[in-house]
Amino acid sequence: MSGAPVREGVDPGAVGRARRLGGHELLRLVDRAPDVIFRYRLSPPGYEFISRAITRMTGFTPEELYGDPSSALKLVHHDDQAIAYDLLLRGTGRMPVIVRWLRKDGSTVWVEQRTTVVFNSARELVAIEGIAREIVDPTIGSRMYVRVRGDLRIDLDRGRVLLGGRDVRLTPSEFRLLVLLTDQPGRIVSRATIMEALGNTAHEGTGRSCEVHISKLRSKLEERSGGAAHIETVRRKGYRFIPVG
Repeated sequence: MSGAPVREGVDPGAVGRARRLGGHELLRLVDRAPDVIFRYRLSPPGYEFISRAITRMTGFTPEELYGDPSSALKLVHHDDQAIAYDLLLRGTGRMPVIVRWLRKDGSTVWVEQRTTVVFNSARELVAIEGIAREIVDPTIGSRMYVRVRGDLRIDLDRGRVLLGGRDVRLTPSEFRLLVLLTDQPGRIVSRATIMEALGNTAHEGTGRSCEVHISKLRSKLEERSGGAAHIETVRRKGYRFIPVG
């Protein structure tokens, strides 16, 4: 009688050897990985483990990060810290999270993070485990899924907007309007173009309706930026986005 089925191409002996790997061998395996592997404890806060790849990616050693309880947030660019807070509270879910990390020399690296939340027996969240991978700048290329304009960040695939690191809650129409205005900063966008993009007719775009949409979006941005003007009215022509920061 044949034994348990084995998938073609899998060496049963290799599986057995993998199971016999000791802690030291597993640690060496993890530290040779190009991606950062970590476990972050929530209380008291701090990294319980972070692999050696962090040094290649950021210039910081694991020991430097172990000694600073707030290092998980200090690594993150100021304008992306709201995303990092969400990650520490809930994990990434099914979709990876993309943030900017600050290297020791002050430069920026884009990182994709996938995490798993860890609960204790009382179903309390106690830790985050995950993998962080360096990626190509997502704000450039043929398919941009993150747009950064000064202190404004737009996650195009998630429909999320952060201004100065703080969430801006927009309606679907306001989000589409912001994407249109930030497509080419400084370029004047006519009222007719705006209303067409929002699903209205060009004729409607010449009236009060366009001004209402702009006013609501402008108000939300100014509320988050402390009054800084991001949308400029160009008399008789339309509107344009002016990056700040």
